[in-house]
Amino acid sequence: MPEKFPSPAGWTPPGAQFRSTGGASRTMAGALVGLLLTPIGIAFAARGAAGTRQWTILGDFSDRAGSTFEILLAAGLFLIVAALAAYSPAGTIIAGLVWGVLPGIIHFIFPNDTFRLLGDLPVSADMHIALFQWLQTGFPLIVGILLVGAGAAATFRRR
Repeated sequence: MPEKFPSPAGWTPPGAQFRSTGGASRTMAGALVGLLLTPIGIAFAARGAAGTRQWTILGDFSDRAGSTFEILLAAGLFLIVAALAAYSPAGTIIAGLVWGVLPGIIHFIFPNDTFRLLGDLPVSADMHIALFQWLQTGFPLIVGILLVGAGAAATFRRR
């Protein structure tokens, strides 16, 4: 259907000179947000999973609400990182690779060294154990692959 009122030659809408695609800045901002939120989500997921393990050990004396809240908060953070793919697919892909796929693969290749590597992190002893157990279950690899998939889906959707 032809335009009812065609624009004059050389005409641009007001404010067009201030509009930019911002590709590099979007990618940098998305990568930074993804790289910051993902390890926070991992920490909450690992602590929540360690807390749920206490449910079977301590029964009613364990903190069920706290660990449930940590797991839900981690899921929310991972959802934000996955939704970040709509803004910057590269940020979601980078976060998934750095904090999920690579640690998961490294653990499968060098399982004896990962506990030592996690021991070098400046966190409490309980957090070291929680992170190692979360890594041992394979969830970082699963979360990483899902984040990479979300970023790839957003990339293919744009084309």
